[in-house]
Amino acid sequence: MTEQKIEQKTEQKNEKTYYVSKYLRNPDNKIVITEERFCFTEPITLKLKEKIFSLSGDSFSIKDLNGVEYFKCSGRAFSIKEKKVLLDLYDQPILNIKEKVISLRGKMKIYEGNSSQDVLMTIKPKSPIFNEKFTVNFHNKFTGKDEVFEMRCDFTGFNCEIYYGKKKEGAPMIARVIKKVDAKLILTSQENYYVEVAAGVDAAAIIALAICFDEGKNDSSSGIGIGLDILDIFT
Repeated sequence: MTEQKIEQKTEQKNEKTYYVSKYLRNPDNKIVITEERFCFTEPITLKLKEKIFSLSGDSFSIKDLNGVEYFKCSGRAFSIKEKKVLLDLYDQPILNIKEKVISLRGKMKIYEGNSSQDVLMTIKPKSPIFNEKFTVNFHNKFTGKDEVFEMRCDFTGFNCEIYYGKKKEGAPMIARVIKKVDAKLILTSQENYYVEVAAGVDAAAIIALAICFDEGKNDSSSGIGIGLDILDIFT
């Protein structure tokens, strides 16, 4: 799979949205879940790459395709056994995903900063049997309303689409998580993901969903993710 390139946005006549690539659309309004500073004016593709030899659980960085750093994450990137904190470039906590946050029914919560009480997002599977569609409930600080994402993941675990609302009702796809297959990494525990985010969408929140997507994918007993029988292969 080649790296995804965001095309320059072009205005569509008689439409309020802009098509920013073949897949994504900018929403009509900003989506602010953490802080407005993480809603960028242009669409962006970020790369999640865990350090191959990180045995101490040091932080890993999240960069764009040009190598510019945007976020950091403390703890091993793709390990459900550890608390992960998403940090800004000044090492200030933006949000956290705690250990043991996955319930038997597959419900997952993401918290603000270092808090264990202030919930930013709640992820729920739409079916207890088929683990490919999820509802993400959150409060949009820009609109002042409680809103919903719909996550649609393919059964292979290589692609996850995120819609601002329900796809069947015409909701725009505002983000996408893509797993890249790299022959050099087959014998390692490293995973590489590309996260495409439309303009005006909280990139920090989308990165958190991407991490949850991977964690759940590799813990089929939780009910989150695609349900593959792969347990803790990245720990």
